[in-house]
Amino acid sequence: MTTAAQAITGKVAGVNVVTQSGAPGAAINITVRGGTSITGSTTPLYIVDGFVMEDALMKIDVNDIESIDILKDASASAIYGSRGANGVILISTKSGKAGRTNIDYNGYASFEKLSKKLDLLNIEDYVKYQYEFQTLGGKQQQFANMFGGDVNAPDFASGAYARIQRDYGSRPGIDWQDEVFGGQAILQNHNLNINGGNEKTKLMLTFNNTSQDGILAKSGFRRNSVRAKVNHELLKGINLDFNSLFQDTNTDGDGSLGGMLKMSILQPATGGIRFTNEQLINSDIAEDLQALDSQYDIYNPIITNDAITRNKVARLANLNVGLTVNFLNNFTFRSSGAYQWNQTRTDYWDDGRTVTARNNGGPYGSRANAEGYQWQLTNTLSWIKTFGKHNLNLLAGHEILYSKDLSVGHTYYGFPSSNFGLNDVSLASRIDRADTDEGRYGLVSGFARAIYNFDDRYLVTGTIRADGVSRFRKGNQWGTFPSVSAAWNIHNESFMKDGSFFNQLKLRAGYGSTGNDKISNTSYATLYGSTVVAVNNTQVIGLKPGTTLGNPDLVWEKTQTSNIALDMSFLDNRVNLTTDFYNNESKNLLVRANIPTSTGYSYQFQNIAALRNRGVEVTLNTVNIKKADFQWQTSFNITFNKSKTKALFGTSGNDYLITNLSSRVDFMTEVGESVGKFYGYKYDGVYTTDDFNQNPDGSYSLKNGVASLKGKNRANIKPGDVKYLPTAGETDANGNPVWSTNDRTVIGNPEPKYFGGMNNAFSYKNFDLSVFVNFAYGNQAFNMNTQRFMGPYLPNQNSLSTMASRFTLIDPATGLETKDLSRLAALNPDQHSKDQVWSLNSGNNIAISDALDYYLEDASFLRINNITFGYTLPATISKKAFINKMRVYLTLNNIHTFTKYSGYDPEVSASSSILTRGVDNSAYPRAKSVVAGVNLTF
Repeated sequence: MTTAAQAITGKVAGVNVVTQSGAPGAAINITVRGGTSITGSTTPLYIVDGFVMEDALMKIDVNDIESIDILKDASASAIYGSRGANGVILISTKSGKAGRTNIDYNGYASFEKLSKKLDLLNIEDYVKYQYEFQTLGGKQQQFANMFGGDVNAPDFASGAYARIQRDYGSRPGIDWQDEVFGGQAILQNHNLNINGGNEKTKLMLTFNNTSQDGILAKSGFRRNSVRAKVNHELLKGINLDFNSLFQDTNTDGDGSLGGMLKMSILQPATGGIRFTNEQLINSDIAEDLQALDSQYDIYNPIITNDAITRNKVARLANLNVGLTVNFLNNFTFRSSGAYQWNQTRTDYWDDGRTVTARNNGGPYGSRANAEGYQWQLTNTLSWIKTFGKHNLNLLAGHEILYSKDLSVGHTYYGFPSSNFGLNDVSLASRIDRADTDEGRYGLVSGFARAIYNFDDRYLVTGTIRADGVSRFRKGNQWGTFPSVSAAWNIHNESFMKDGSFFNQLKLRAGYGSTGNDKISNTSYATLYGSTVVAVNNTQVIGLKPGTTLGNPDLVWEKTQTSNIALDMSFLDNRVNLTTDFYNNESKNLLVRANIPTSTGYSYQFQNIAALRNRGVEVTLNTVNIKKADFQWQTSFNITFNKSKTKALFGTSGNDYLITNLSSRVDFMTEVGESVGKFYGYKYDGVYTTDDFNQNPDGSYSLKNGVASLKGKNRANIKPGDVKYLPTAGETDANGNPVWSTNDRTVIGNPEPKYFGGMNNAFSYKNFDLSVFVNFAYGNQAFNMNTQRFMGPYLPNQNSLSTMASRFTLIDPATGLETKDLSRLAALNPDQHSKDQVWSLNSGNNIAISDALDYYLEDASFLRINNITFGYTLPATISKKAFINKMRVYLTLNNIHTFTKYSGYDPEVSASSSILTRGVDNSAYPRAKSVVAGVNLTF
């Protein structure tokens, strides 16, 4: 594994990890047991060495991690109260050990390249596509200007296809994916660890450097960090520990939504038309491409990428200190504190060579600065006592947490030159926008836990925590979160001990309540924005209300979790099986409800929704072969989860919620159904020649009884146009069926029926081999790339190869549009297939950029995630080089994905919201890589 996120991807039942894109440093979405909120965050709570750290898996090098534990049951996570509803990820970093000083070096280099390319129109099909598009639009002269030919020649049209084949059929064409993403990127990671000490003082000092270039130029990720961890025994029974982390990260590039991907795919397969490949790469713009329609200029994507600089610098300092006092034999008191400071600067700079810059007066840019801090104090007192067969463990504690964040951003336009970038913003002719935001958050908690164990047979745990937070108004700030769990070690019963088949047989169950306070700091308040008004011919700055009315009655989102599980191991502990059934009931969930406009507002957040996640997790670990020189172990997990919306707006509105992403994809959350299903129209193929009558004058007209778009002139509809499936039963004035927005319906589901992973680890003497696969089944993805690249149609732009089999209105024999239905039927033999692609005329009649089930694809997959082969040198050899231990290894990442999905990667989501999952919005492609590494201990 190369990142901490990969350490849990597909490795833990009930935990679904999805990377938003393949960009260096890209964000990850982690959902535990389906999530517990609809509009709030579903991100789990990260606890690193006892303290809260947001996005911890992105900040900690995998070599610094000792262990990762994930709390999924409320009986376990209730100790974290208001923040535990989405699960808790506990990360323990490595500590120093008594004994001789050891120096460990772990380093690797990774070579990455694009794992898959989209199949685009080749150069000949691309030019035919352009000919058909321009001919249908009456712009043959413009086509001739671009691609050659004399429109006045008698064979211009009739010989068009033969001429295109002659001029372009033997040319290789340009696949801009190769030009933009075709490079090989290098990732390097170096981790140096110094640890040692004696019985009183133990030290761990770690240095880490990560440097990753993206497969797209000017994208990359850099991270440098230093960690120090000290534990010192001040007096007998009194220990002081100190832990610090200082980190600097630098992220370059286009980010998650891959604008360069869209730009590269849409470029002409012919390069610059009359330009050679090399000339276009070295030129700013192919000028003759502007002749057709200036609003659709085709730019060199390499130059455009070079013109834009995106950079984010983040700095982090984390200091933790703790004092542990053991007294009176059974008591332990611990007091700990943490302070975390973070700062980010995000820059965007356009040096003036893009169309946006040209339209805004030259070079422009933006800069956003954010800074924040967080401190946390925790005190606990525990008492452990064993008397006879009884063991009692009691703990009580108190915690305070406070954080503050401030951000300021500006956008600058009209720089006279690109030479200075954002180094001197005073050169800008105007500041178009200024954004500021300040947030404060406070939490005060008290908690207690009791664990009772009788004879290691019966175990009972009870937990209670009370939290008060600042995100709610006075009177609603406190919440109480209790839990109870019990376990029965059946294998320790007397009737199981003699000749028992089981090494372990444990039945456990739990019930508890947790909360989710990850909402806006000010949802309870009515916010105002600034505005400028004229008063006596003077511009005066004032306040104006927003669209959302505050709600002082907001309360906690709460989740009640119950689970029952069976843990078993047998065959001398060579088979370990855990089966866990869970039911999460979340209530008081926040949704933005419509309210009467008479209030002066449109919306208000209210605690009126409810959600259920129910499922089963299975984890199986086996030791298949255990010999002196050879071992084979298998780890397998699978999760079945189903969400169900139990309530939404109640009596205050509809029982469904429609959400949208990028104005192109709609989602519906409906009572009784899972959250965030795809919502749109059903594709009913294209209008076939059978849908029309051939008129005596040679034209055609749509038959009565054939459906059409409501309000659309039926006389304008042509064979090959997109046809939607009417489901609402509407008709026009003549009784013909029509479709409208009322025909939108649920068309797919981004939620997998099950997901999981399997790892096989082999070892033979000093050799080791591991093979890890992960999978998901039953979910769909909305391929927005298909939606974007197959319509609406833009002059000069390329498209997916699927468009080569489109319904054609052009007769190749004449090079002109034909209205003879029998000829059209002969030209389009697959017109009755639901997979038939619409004609280039459809963009004039139907909004084929609608959310349409045609763009939905099966996103089930089985990924060979990584294969690692390693070799550990015999100590007799390595010690001759003063190396105590040396292991070298080779890892192949993202080797192959078995899937029906046509995009780059089925395991992607442009949004982190549970309401808008499963959309591939031109995500930065995921790379495949070869990693070579070495582990050294001195």
